Amino acid sequence: MSTLGQLRKLILGETWSLPIGVLASLGIGALIRAIAGPDGWWRHGGGFVLFGLVAVALTISLASALRRR
Repeated sequence: MSTLGQLRKLILGETWSLPIGVLASLGIGALIRAIAGPDGWWRHGGGFVLFGLVAVALTISLASALRRR
């Protein structure tokens, strides 16, 4: 199966690794935001941090799905 097919399976919920990774990313982001404070650096850089965390979760999910082939 192609990488695009694996990505479709991940997004459509045929595996739990991507939803768990996104949930963990949101939890880590919320923790970092609480530590940074309401007027901290999070207001300017938080989106990039969240994007990076979700990208890592997607990469790990795709890598584990491709290893199972």
